[in-house]
Amino acid sequence: MSDNDRVYISVDTMGSETPLIEILSGLNESLLRNKNLFFYIFGNEDEINKIIFKNQLFIENSKIINCENPILMSDKPSEAIRRKKNSSMVQSIEYVKNNKANACLSCGNTGALMAVSLLSLKTISNVKRPAIASIWPNLKGESIVLDLGANIKDETTSLVENAILGSTLASVIFNMSNPSVGLLNVGTEEIKGDETIQNASEIMSDLDKKSLINYYGFVEGSDISLGKTNVVVTDGFTGNVALKTAEGTARMIQNYFKNAFSSSLISKIGYFLSSLALKTVKQRLDPSVHNCGIFAGLTAPVLKCHGNSDRVGISYAADIAYSLVTNKVNEKVESILSKTYQ
Repeated sequence: MSDNDRVYISVDTMGSETPLIEILSGLNESLLRNKNLFFYIFGNEDEINKIIFKNQLFIENSKIINCENPILMSDKPSEAIRRKKNSSMVQSIEYVKNNKANACLSCGNTGALMAVSLLSLKTISNVKRPAIASIWPNLKGESIVLDLGANIKDETTSLVENAILGSTLASVIFNMSNPSVGLLNVGTEEIKGDETIQNASEIMSDLDKKSLINYYGFVEGSDISLGKTNVVVTDGFTGNVALKTAEGTARMIQNYFKNAFSSSLISKIGYFLSSLALKTVKQRLDPSVHNCGIFAGLTAPVLKCHGNSDRVGISYAADIAYSLVTNKVNEKVESILSKTYQ
C-alpha cells in the first residue's frame, strides 16, 4: 500500500476518563474495517506498548509519539495553550497542521481542543466560526444536529454556515444526495422566532432556490427524534441544552428498563424472551455509540469523543474521521460556500 492511499489520524490518548485500553481497542476495530488507516498515537509510550505488543496489525499501522504532559479536563483552555505546548493534545493537532495527519481524534477537554484546533488549523474560507456537529438517532434513522456548543451566540451568519456544514456532512456520512435541512425554532409557523431566526430562514430559502441546500423550513424540538429532517440547525447554546437533555433521557429510559426487568422472576423471564429486541433498543439509545462531536468548519476534521467513552464510541469516531477524509468533505463545503457568497 502506498503512502498516498493511507488515511492518517492523530489520536490524543491523554487527559480524559476514557481508559487507554478502550481507546486502543476502538482504534483497532476501526482499522479492521478500514485497512488503509494509520494512527499516530500520542500518549505514554510504555503504557501503549503494553496493550498493543501482541497485535501485529496495529503495530504495523501505527506510530507512538511519547507524551508526558496531558491537558486535563479541569484546565482552562487559555492556560492549557500557553503552558502545555508539549501536551498530547497540542502535538496531535500540530501533526494535522503540518500535514502529517489528515484528521485528529481526542477524548480530552472540549474547550481546550476547540481552542487549540481553531488557533492551529483555522477555519475554511468563508466560515466565521466552527460548529460542533453530532449524529443523533431518530425514528427514521439518524440525523446531523449542529451547533452543540462551539458558538453560543445566536447569529444569522452562523446559522446559515451551520446549514451548509450540516448538509455537506449528512451527504458524506449518510451517503445521500440533497439532505433536508431544518431550522430549530419555537414553532413551525412562519411568524415564529426572533429576527435572527427569521433572517436565517430567508437566506436558507434563497439557497434552496439556488439548489445549494434542501431547506425544509422550521422544525421544533420534538421533530428531532421524529427524524423530520436529515439536518437540524440551531445555535450552540440551544443545541448543547438539547444534547444534554437527550443524553439524560436516554440513560433514564435505560435505567427504567433495567429496573423493570429485574423487579421479579416473571420480569426476568420476560427480559430473557425479549432480550434480542431490547438489546437493539439499548444500542439505539446508548449515548456512548452516538458520542462523537465533529468540529465542522475547520480546515481539517477534528473529532471529540466524550471523556468517558468506550471502544464502540472510539471506533465509531475513527470510522467517521476516515469517511470525512476519503470523501473530501472540506472541498465540498468550500465549493458550496464559494457559490453562496458569489
